[in-house]
Amino acid sequence: MAMYFKEGFFDDTNDGFVPEGAVEISESKYLELLNGQSQGKQIITNKQGAPVLVDPQPSDAHELNLDTLKWEISTEKLTILVTEKRNRLIEQIDSHAATIYSTWTRFESEYRERQTAAETYKAANYQGDCSRYITDFAKRAGLNNKAATDLILVQAAGLEKLQMELANQRMRKYELKAPNLTLEQMQSIYDDIIKQMDNLMEAYQNG
Repeated sequence: MAMYFKEGFFDDTNDGFVPEGAVEISESKYLELLNGQSQGKQIITNKQGAPVLVDPQPSDAHELNLDTLKWEISTEKLTILVTEKRNRLIEQIDSHAATIYSTWTRFESEYRERQTAAETYKAANYQGDCSRYITDFAKRAGLNNKAATDLILVQAAGLEKLQMELANQRMRKYELKAPNLTLEQMQSIYDDIIKQMDNLMEAYQNG
C-alpha cells in the first residue's frame, strides 16, 4: 500500500481512488502529519505540493506565506482585527460583570431593608423595638438579636466590598485600549479579568 496526499490522504489499496497530482508520502511522514494535527497543527500543501505542518491560522485575515510557511497579515487588516477583538472582549467583560452583579442584587431591596434595620438597632445600643428583618433572621440563624444584627452588618459590608472590587475589575477593560497590544496580550488581560471576577463570585458563594 502506498499513501498519497492532495488536500487529504488517499491510498491505493484495492485500486483505491488517488486524485491526479497527488504526492506520494511515506508511512512515517503520514504518522508525523497525523500526530501534528492531533496536537493542534494544520496540514497544508507547500509550493511543491507536499503536505507540511504549520501553526493554526490565527484568523481569517491571516494569509500563509508559502515561502516561509508563516502566517502573515497586513497592517490594515491587523488594525481592523485588533479593533474588533478589543470591542468584543470589552463587551464580554461588561456582560460577565452584569451577570454576577444581577445575582448579588437579586434581592437587593430586602438586603437594604435588613441592613437599615440592623444599623438602626445597633445605633440604639441594641435596645428597644427590633425589626422583624432582624428577629426573623435571628430565628432562622439560631442567634440572639444582637448577634444577628452584627452578622447582618458584617454580611452587608462584605457584599459592598465585593461589589466595589467587581466594579474595579470591570473598569480594567480600559487596559485593553493600551497602544500596541498584541492579540495574545489582549486575550491574556481579558482572561485575568474574567478569572478575578469568577474568584469574587466564588467568595460570595462561600459566604
